[in-house]
Amino acid sequence: MDKSEIWKITLAQIEVKLDSPAQFKTWFKDTSILRIENKTAYIGVKNSYTVDWLKKKHHKMIKDTLAYVAGEELEPEYEIDKDLINTPQPKITADDILREPPIFDVIDNDKSLSKNLKASNLNESYTFKNYIVGSSNKLAHAASFGVAQKPGEVYNPLFIYGKTGLGKTHLGQAVARHMLENNVDKNVLYISSEGFLNDMVKAIKSGRNLEFRQKFRSLDMLIIDDIQLISKWQETQNEFFNTFNVLYNDKKQVILISDRPPEEIKGIEDRLRSRFQGGITVDVGRPDYEMRLAILENKSAFSNIHLSSTILESIAKLVTDNIRELEGALQKISLYQSMFGSDITLEEVARIIGKDKKGRRERIKVPQIIKCIGREFNVSVKDLKGPRRTADLAFARQVCMYFLREEFGYKLEQVAEIMQRQDHTTVMHAVDKVKSKMMADEGFKNQTDMLKDAILNMEE
Repeated sequence: MDKSEIWKITLAQIEVKLDSPAQFKTWFKDTSILRIENKTAYIGVKNSYTVDWLKKKHHKMIKDTLAYVAGEELEPEYEIDKDLINTPQPKITADDILREPPIFDVIDNDKSLSKNLKASNLNESYTFKNYIVGSSNKLAHAASFGVAQKPGEVYNPLFIYGKTGLGKTHLGQAVARHMLENNVDKNVLYISSEGFLNDMVKAIKSGRNLEFRQKFRSLDMLIIDDIQLISKWQETQNEFFNTFNVLYNDKKQVILISDRPPEEIKGIEDRLRSRFQGGITVDVGRPDYEMRLAILENKSAFSNIHLSSTILESIAKLVTDNIRELEGALQKISLYQSMFGSDITLEEVARIIGKDKKGRRERIKVPQIIKCIGREFNVSVKDLKGPRRTADLAFARQVCMYFLREEFGYKLEQVAEIMQRQDHTTVMHAVDKVKSKMMADEGFKNQTDMLKDAILNMEE
């Protein structure tokens, strides 16, 4: 057999031995034998963290399996394969982790549970029962469910990342709550990275370092939020590294919550980054329309809010960025309706939550819009406003005019002036052409929808 055939069979056997699709995809997918020389098999991997992980965790299994398949003893050596450096991380699906779990339905009014939740800094309302699952968080939910069932045994650490207001903290705390519901005496703590720093500084000032370490290293589960901020504090990194190692070696669960994946956190030591990546990394994305509507319906029922399905659907379409903003919009509309009556229009809904065209103009400026569209069509802002009339450039310019007119409500004359065209009839023609293409071309309609989503959710 040649080296590729040897490795193909070796991988097939490793996949069976691991019995973990997520682990196999993370560490073994896309690897290959680069060459075999002097009884050594040089295995190409994506990055240095994979090199370290395979050496520490799977070297013996790889060596034994490779020897069995090749029919001779071969010593595995791991090298970074430059052809793999820019390949995307293999996509791990929820089915790789476990079948879709039922939502927990545990209600425990035991006072000792409530007391322990408070002592652990956990929000009593953060449970699996009221966590809405959709396509954007299905994997994160499945991984968290797996951890809740076997804390410290699978996916340690659990690293959850995503933008603000998407439910990362809710999910992490739901795991901790489940642990306490099953054993109220478990020692759990939720804390921010800044809180960890403050506790450490207080301990140093008061000479209570041993008490500080005992507090954190005797936990059954530690959840640290905003872990990306730890990059600013070198000594905190050192202390957390040692704390992590103690908990990990004692098979205690660590959950880390961040606004970005480990590889994008600048300023942290490689050894710490490697620990972050050692379990499973899952992201919580922005909710789709169906999920947003389900969240609104669930929140309305829970909070005894009575809004028509038409209004809920309107809110779900207008607020796309995060769950926190979505729930805030629901509260605003509910308050407005209670004060001014039930005859609220969809235009009023948009105005109240700042999603009408005027609100959009105030929040998102023209240069941002044009720059975003230019990036989508790979043309510069200068060319979009300039005299050149190539087909691709002219079409991108028409899309700009369409967005400025239809999505932001600028007057025809204003759009013409912004795009440096001679009169407003050019704008009218552009809007009509884009509308016609959207009706006739489903692919273009999807592209404009995604572009609209990108523009409306740009950072202010």
